[in-house]
Parts: sequence; structure tokens; C-alpha cells
Amino acid sequence: MRRLRTVSLPLIFSFATAALALNGCVPPQTTIQESVDMHPISVTLEETFTVPRQQIFEFIVAEDVLPKILTGYGPLPAVVTTRDVSGPWDQPGSWRHVVLADGNTAREEVTEFKQGDYFAYRINEFTFAVKYLATHAQGQWWFTDVGTGGTKVRWTYTFYAKNALAALPLKAFAGILWRGYMQVCLDQTSELTKTH
Repeated sequence: MRRLRTVSLPLIFSFATAALALNGCVPPQTTIQESVDMHPISVTLEETFTVPRQQIFEFIVAEDVLPKILTGYGPLPAVVTTRDVSGPWDQPGSWRHVVLADGNTAREEVTEFKQGDYFAYRINEFTFAVKYLATHAQGQWWFTDVGTGGTKVRWTYTFYAKNALAALPLKAFAGILWRGYMQVCLDQTSELTKTH
């Protein structure tokens, strides 16, 4: 897969924010409830793996997996570690901080965990530029058996824009850069879970 040339992510959002400001329409603050009701922006990818469902599930939800599979895409930095884990990672309510290669962080909290079937989490407290556009995000993974010993994985990542104006640059970001970041993640997962 061809990688995008590296540019500054804050610069991308600076241009978007500056364009809004010059037009007199800097997005006002909104509540999380408003953004949930009005401005979700989702990206969904599906991948079929040639390994059993329980195996791929355990790999993806493992507490130490992120640096192995979120290796960066274009201007989006890799995850280098997680810290401050509050509890067992298979328990809803447990949270941690995800640390990126550029030093930025986000808070991730498990919201649902159904062994072998479904995993969901909420991301907020971004320290990077997306904090100006989104209140939070949600990740969801579904796992289903395919054929004899294979697994179909569906991953949906939803950003919740602060308002309709913020949704415009956020939609472009999610549809191009974040989609690429997710695809690299699935490609890495496939490579690391291949059976020989």
C-alpha cells in the first residue's frame, strides 16, 4: 500500500480552522449529547482472516496489541505504548491512556466486551488537533465465523463532531487519513496472525 507523504497533522487542522475563522464561522462549543444526536461520522472496514474467531478476537483485544498494529499512516503517528491502565482490559469501565509517537495522548475506555463476539470502546481527552473538531469517538469490533475456521471482522470507528461546521473537515479527515490508518491496522493484524 502506498503511504501518504508525511505532513503535519496540526497544520491540516490549522488550515481548516483558519478557513472557518476567516469566514466568521468558528464552531461554537456543543454538548456531547448534541454531537451524539446530530454529528456522527463513521468509517467501517471489513476483513476476513484465515484464523479461528477466538484467536483473532484475543489478538485484537489484547492489552499490549496497539503498538504492534497501529503503526502509523501518512501524517498520523504510530501508537508507541499505553499507560495508566485502570483495570482488567476485558472489563467495561477499565480505561487507559494511549500514547502516540509524537507525544500526544488520548483516553480509551472499554464500554462493552462480549467474549469472542464484540468489543467496543470510547476515546476522548485527545491532546492532538482532532480535539478542536470532535467531542469523542467510539470504536466497535464484530467477529463472525466464516467457512471452516475463518473469521470475518468488521470494525467501525465513529467520530462525534462538535457541530455541523466541524463535521466538514472531520469527515474529510476520517474518510481519507483515518480510513488509511485503520486499513494499515488490519493489514498488520493479518500479517501477525497468519497461519503457516
